Amino acid sequence: MQHDIVGDDEEEAQEQKWAQIKDLIDSGELARLKRSRQMTEKYHEHKRKTAGLDINQYVLQKLGWSPYKSQHEDAPSKAFSARTLYAVRANDFPYSFEPGVVHLVLWSKIALPVHSPDKTVRNAARERMNAFLQAQPFLRPLVSLGHVAWFVNYPELQSVARIFHAHVLLYFPRNLYSAEQMQVAVDDILSHGFEPLA
Repeated sequence: MQHDIVGDDEEEAQEQKWAQIKDLIDSGELARLKRSRQMTEKYHEHKRKTAGLDINQYVLQKLGWSPYKSQHEDAPSKAFSARTLYAVRANDFPYSFEPGVVHLVLWSKIALPVHSPDKTVRNAARERMNAFLQAQPFLRPLVSLGHVAWFVNYPELQSVARIFHAHVLLYFPRNLYSAEQMQVAVDDILSHGFEPLA
Protein backbone atom coordinates (compact mmCIF):
# COMPACT_ATOMS: atom_id res chain seq x y z
CA MET A 1 0.00 0.00 0.00
CA GLN A 2 1.13 3.56 -0.52
CA HIS A 3 0.13 7.13 -1.17
CA ASP A 4 -2.73 7.66 -3.61
CA ILE A 5 -0.83 7.91 -6.88
CA VAL A 6 -3.58 7.85 -9.45
CA GLY A 7 -4.66 9.46 -12.68
CA ASP A 8 -6.97 12.46 -12.51
CA ASP A 9 -10.67 12.25 -13.29
CA GLU A 10 -10.22 13.43 -16.86
CA GLU A 11 -7.51 11.03 -17.91
CA GLU A 12 -7.46 7.29 -17.45
CA ALA A 13 -4.01 5.98 -16.55
CA GLN A 14 -2.71 4.14 -19.60
CA GLU A 15 -0.95 0.81 -19.24
CA GLN A 16 2.71 1.70 -19.10
CA LYS A 17 5.18 -0.33 -21.15
CA TRP A 18 8.25 -1.89 -19.59
CA ALA A 19 10.69 0.48 -21.29
CA GLN A 20 8.69 3.48 -20.07
CA ILE A 21 8.50 2.06 -16.54
CA LYS A 22 12.26 1.65 -16.38
CA ASP A 23 12.81 5.15 -17.77
CA LEU A 24 10.55 6.66 -15.10
CA ILE A 25 12.34 4.75 -12.34
CA ASP A 26 15.79 5.65 -13.67
CA SER A 27 14.85 9.32 -13.97
CA GLY A 28 13.27 9.40 -10.51
CA GLU A 29 9.86 10.44 -11.89
CA LEU A 30 8.07 8.04 -9.55
CA ALA A 31 4.92 10.16 -9.29
CA ARG A 32 4.23 9.34 -12.95
CA LEU A 33 3.69 5.66 -12.09
CA LYS A 34 -0.08 5.49 -11.64
CA ARG A 35 -2.96 3.14 -11.06
CA SER A 36 -5.86 2.55 -13.40
CA ARG A 37 -9.24 4.10 -12.55
CA GLN A 38 -10.60 0.68 -11.56
CA MET A 39 -7.65 0.01 -9.23
CA THR A 40 -7.96 3.54 -7.85
CA GLU A 41 -11.58 2.87 -6.90
CA LYS A 42 -10.54 -0.38 -5.21
CA TYR A 43 -7.81 1.50 -3.34
CA HIS A 44 -10.25 4.21 -2.19
CA GLU A 45 -12.68 1.54 -0.98
CA HIS A 46 -9.88 -0.07 1.04
CA LYS A 47 -9.00 3.31 2.56
CA ARG A 48 -12.63 3.80 3.57
CA LYS A 49 -12.74 0.38 5.25
CA THR A 50 -9.52 1.01 7.16
CA ALA A 51 -10.27 4.63 8.10
CA GLY A 52 -9.30 5.30 11.70
CA LEU A 53 -6.86 2.38 11.89
CA ASP A 54 -3.14 2.84 12.41
CA ILE A 55 -2.05 1.87 8.91
CA ASN A 56 1.44 0.86 10.03
CA GLN A 57 -0.04 -1.48 12.67
CA TYR A 58 -2.46 -2.82 10.07
CA VAL A 59 0.44 -3.72 7.76
CA LEU A 60 2.37 -5.35 10.60
CA GLN A 61 -0.62 -7.58 11.27
CA LYS A 62 -0.90 -8.51 7.60
CA LEU A 63 2.80 -9.43 7.56
CA GLY A 64 2.51 -11.37 10.81
CA TRP A 65 5.15 -9.17 12.42
CA SER A 66 5.24 -7.94 15.99
CA PRO A 67 6.01 -4.26 16.56
CA TYR A 68 9.75 -3.66 16.24
CA LYS A 69 12.24 -0.83 16.30
CA SER A 70 13.48 -0.16 12.77
CA GLN A 71 17.20 -0.74 12.44
CA HIS A 72 19.19 1.99 10.73
CA GLU A 73 22.75 1.50 11.92
CA ASP A 74 24.89 -0.18 9.27
CA ALA A 75 21.72 -0.89 7.28
CA PRO A 76 23.41 -1.68 3.94
CA SER A 77 25.38 -4.57 5.41
CA LYS A 78 22.55 -5.98 7.57
CA ALA A 79 19.45 -5.64 5.38
CA PHE A 80 18.08 -8.93 4.04
CA SER A 81 20.62 -10.95 6.06
CA ALA A 82 17.95 -13.18 7.66
CA ARG A 83 14.47 -14.29 6.57
CA THR A 84 12.97 -12.82 9.74
CA LEU A 85 14.01 -9.33 8.60
CA TYR A 86 11.95 -9.10 5.41
CA ALA A 87 8.92 -10.37 3.52
CA VAL A 88 7.81 -10.26 -0.11
CA ARG A 89 4.15 -9.95 -1.05
CA ALA A 90 2.07 -9.22 -4.14
CA ASN A 91 1.01 -5.58 -4.29
CA ASP A 92 -2.69 -5.39 -3.40
CA PHE A 93 -3.07 -2.23 -5.49
CA PRO A 94 -0.65 -2.48 -8.43
CA TYR A 95 -0.06 0.27 -10.92
CA SER A 96 -1.36 0.27 -14.46
CA PHE A 97 1.36 -1.69 -16.22
CA GLU A 98 1.29 -3.69 -19.43
CA PRO A 99 0.42 -7.41 -19.22
CA GLY A 100 3.47 -9.37 -18.14
CA VAL A 101 4.61 -6.89 -15.49
CA VAL A 102 4.23 -8.25 -11.95
CA HIS A 103 4.19 -5.78 -9.05
CA LEU A 104 5.56 -7.08 -5.73
CA VAL A 105 6.31 -5.28 -2.48
CA LEU A 106 9.41 -6.11 -0.45
CA TRP A 107 8.97 -5.17 3.22
CA SER A 108 11.98 -4.88 5.49
CA LYS A 109 12.59 -4.31 9.19
CA ILE A 110 15.85 -2.63 8.24
CA ALA A 111 15.33 0.64 6.39
CA LEU A 112 17.71 1.09 3.49
CA PRO A 113 18.55 4.80 3.03
CA VAL A 114 18.12 4.74 -0.75
CA HIS A 115 17.16 8.43 -0.82
CA SER A 116 19.91 9.64 1.51
CA PRO A 117 21.45 13.00 0.57
CA ASP A 118 24.83 11.36 1.23
CA LYS A 119 25.87 9.81 -2.07
CA THR A 120 28.09 7.18 -0.46
CA VAL A 121 25.30 6.04 1.88
CA ARG A 122 22.74 6.12 -0.93
CA ASN A 123 24.95 4.09 -3.28
CA ALA A 124 25.72 1.47 -0.62
CA ALA A 125 21.99 1.04 0.06
CA ARG A 126 21.20 0.68 -3.63
CA GLU A 127 24.04 -1.79 -4.14
CA ARG A 128 22.69 -3.94 -1.29
CA MET A 129 19.22 -3.98 -2.82
CA ASN A 130 20.59 -4.86 -6.27
CA ALA A 131 22.79 -7.62 -4.83
CA PHE A 132 19.83 -9.07 -2.93
CA LEU A 133 17.61 -9.28 -6.00
CA GLN A 134 20.40 -10.55 -8.26
CA ALA A 135 21.13 -13.37 -5.80
CA GLN A 136 17.61 -14.82 -5.98
CA PRO A 137 17.52 -18.12 -7.90
CA PHE A 138 13.94 -17.53 -9.11
CA LEU A 139 14.89 -14.11 -10.49
CA ARG A 140 18.14 -14.96 -12.28
CA PRO A 141 16.57 -15.56 -15.72
CA LEU A 142 14.76 -12.21 -15.49
CA VAL A 143 17.79 -10.35 -14.09
CA SER A 144 19.94 -11.59 -16.98
CA LEU A 145 17.44 -10.08 -19.44
CA GLY A 146 17.12 -6.77 -17.59
CA HIS A 147 13.56 -7.64 -16.60
CA VAL A 148 13.77 -6.79 -12.89
CA ALA A 149 13.40 -3.23 -11.61
CA TRP A 150 12.75 -1.70 -8.21
CA PHE A 151 12.11 1.62 -6.53
CA VAL A 152 11.35 3.08 -3.13
CA ASN A 153 8.82 5.88 -3.18
CA TYR A 154 9.85 9.26 -1.86
CA PRO A 155 8.68 9.86 1.73
CA GLU A 156 5.96 12.28 0.59
CA LEU A 157 4.45 9.55 -1.61
CA GLN A 158 4.28 6.89 1.10
CA SER A 159 1.23 6.09 3.19
CA VAL A 160 3.05 3.38 5.18
CA ALA A 161 5.89 5.56 6.33
CA ARG A 162 7.24 3.62 9.30
CA ILE A 163 7.81 0.29 7.54
CA PHE A 164 10.45 0.26 4.84
CA HIS A 165 9.16 -1.16 1.58
CA ALA A 166 10.45 -1.34 -1.95
CA HIS A 167 8.39 -1.95 -5.05
CA VAL A 168 9.85 -4.81 -7.09
CA LEU A 169 8.74 -5.18 -10.69
CA LEU A 170 9.23 -8.33 -12.74
CA TYR A 171 8.69 -8.40 -16.48
CA PHE A 172 7.62 -11.61 -18.21
CA PRO A 173 7.46 -10.70 -21.92
CA ARG A 174 4.50 -12.34 -23.60
CA ASN A 175 6.70 -13.58 -26.47
CA LEU A 176 8.76 -15.58 -23.95
CA TYR A 177 6.24 -16.48 -21.22
CA SER A 178 2.60 -17.49 -21.35
CA ALA A 179 0.26 -16.12 -18.70
CA GLU A 180 0.28 -19.56 -17.07
CA GLN A 181 4.10 -19.74 -17.00
CA MET A 182 4.22 -16.27 -15.48
CA GLN A 183 1.72 -17.23 -12.77
CA VAL A 184 3.66 -20.39 -11.91
CA ALA A 185 6.88 -18.37 -11.59
CA VAL A 186 5.25 -15.74 -9.40
CA ASP A 187 3.56 -18.38 -7.23
CA ASP A 188 6.97 -20.01 -6.72
CA ILE A 189 8.48 -16.69 -5.67
CA LEU A 190 5.67 -15.88 -3.26
CA SER A 191 5.54 -19.37 -1.73
CA HIS A 192 9.30 -19.76 -1.28
CA GLY A 193 10.15 -16.13 -0.58
CA PHE A 194 13.57 -14.65 -1.22
CA GLU A 195 16.81 -16.18 0.01
CA PRO A 196 18.73 -14.13 2.60
CA LEU A 197 21.87 -12.33 1.52
CA ALA A 198 25.04 -13.14 3.44
